[in-house]
Amino acid sequence: MDSDRQNVTDVLLAHSNELNKPGVLSVRPGYEISNGWFTGRPAIVATVTRKLAAPPPGQALPDTIDNIPVDVRQASARKRQSLEDPAGYAETHRLAPNHGAVPQFADEHAFTDQGALVRVPAAQPEATLPKKPNLPYTPAPNTPLTPVQATITLQLSASPDNGWPTLRTFLTGVASELTVGLYDFTSKHILDTVTSALGGKQLRLVLDHPAKNPTADQTDETTVADLRQALGTDLDQAWALTRTDKLAAAWIYPSAYHIKVAVRDHQSVWLSSGNWNNSNQPDIDPVTDPSDAAAARRGDRDWHVVIDNPELAATFEAYLNHDLSVAAQHQNPSPAPGPALQPPDPATTRTPAFTQFFAPKSVTASMTITPLLTPDPGDYSAAVAQLVASATTSLYLQFQYIEPPRTPSADSQPFSALIQAVADRQNAGVDVKIIMSEFETTGYLEQLKELGIDVDHNVKIQNNVHNKGIVVDASTVLVSSQNWSTAGTLHNRDAGVIIANADAAQYFERLFLHDWQHLAAQHATDD
Repeated sequence: MDSDRQNVTDVLLAHSNELNKPGVLSVRPGYEISNGWFTGRPAIVATVTRKLAAPPPGQALPDTIDNIPVDVRQASARKRQSLEDPAGYAETHRLAPNHGAVPQFADEHAFTDQGALVRVPAAQPEATLPKKPNLPYTPAPNTPLTPVQATITLQLSASPDNGWPTLRTFLTGVASELTVGLYDFTSKHILDTVTSALGGKQLRLVLDHPAKNPTADQTDETTVADLRQALGTDLDQAWALTRTDKLAAAWIYPSAYHIKVAVRDHQSVWLSSGNWNNSNQPDIDPVTDPSDAAAARRGDRDWHVVIDNPELAATFEAYLNHDLSVAAQHQNPSPAPGPALQPPDPATTRTPAFTQFFAPKSVTASMTITPLLTPDPGDYSAAVAQLVASATTSLYLQFQYIEPPRTPSADSQPFSALIQAVADRQNAGVDVKIIMSEFETTGYLEQLKELGIDVDHNVKIQNNVHNKGIVVDASTVLVSSQNWSTAGTLHNRDAGVIIANADAAQYFERLFLHDWQHLAAQHATDD
């Protein structure tokens, strides 16, 4: 692939005058797209302000140059800003694909006013983040992240099928205390359930402070204010120490406290890829109420698990309590809750109709469960690399996105090794299937092709995927909150579990294959 890319680059540079047309924002080596998907042919990618069916005379780009296709793509507003105003783009703090980050290419070029080709400067959104002290990460003391082998009961579920009914049962079952770490808590039906179920009980909560979710009923500040009013001194809450958050006076996590974990009464753990918001936990139950099927098409795909095991509960609770203790020492004053939010606009993306909804499943068996946390050094990256490498027949991945390192380095190498492990299994003849959301645009897919992933055949796009899960050989499953990016797999606070149990793995495999066959398609949008 390197030789193909270099050949395209050489042709591009030698024929730059043929590409310098009005409206051309950038040119780079890439791959040809036809009908929304890859043909497999290397191409010159020309990003334009507006793609015209019939350009004015003399302004049309050539179809090919030296038998290399010229693939013309219309820039999104974000892509255009990144090329025309990189400083302004950086100030928007688009740190991930789902927040509007566009892929960056070291060999992307733009034309100067004099017609010369120059490399496009990389946008640096991190450089414009608030300046505050960077604290070293410390794990919970005397709490090793070791696998647990025991007879364990699991409650398996997924959204939008039955995530909320399962979570509601978990929350209403709290006897005395609940310890929670979350990225986003903006759903009224979950807030109402928590305030009702936890009256006279203790709630410990570490909460991030992301930009408002489009489906939010209230802001995170309002959630905390309502919890404080309902629970009084029984609430112990702190804002997570993320670099982006004005409520945190120092930072540990570069872009997100992205964990989704709750520990009930020191006995049970709810762990998920999904937040406590309306897109990840919609107030529907299409498994038992067919009238909810239409609403499910606007919900996100997420996987969830409730684990009844005191040892794993103690491990996650120790880490959440340690996070709370550290964060409480570095808080800025919280603002007063703002005015009520207007109802969100209707969703702009919809999945195709589900062909079935999956009921929750209970499993009790002897099994091994491995807890995974980031940014604990080497924990997630090493364990998941080993999991992927263990695949002998099938390897199914469903992620919101896979964002290759923007600048490969020693720091990002453990994440790069995860992508390489998938490519290695693919090349070994394992049945590899990858589903990602609409945030995995053509540019990100091209980057995966360069890293050896057979995007042409092994990848599909499914709207509203928020999941971060892997199933290996129908025998082992990863349920987690880690997005596949350098920050997600190495630096932010996230949590997951590897469950070595065939019943659990096959439950989620059936969900995955349903999505692959009925909801996902080989069609991607441009950057």
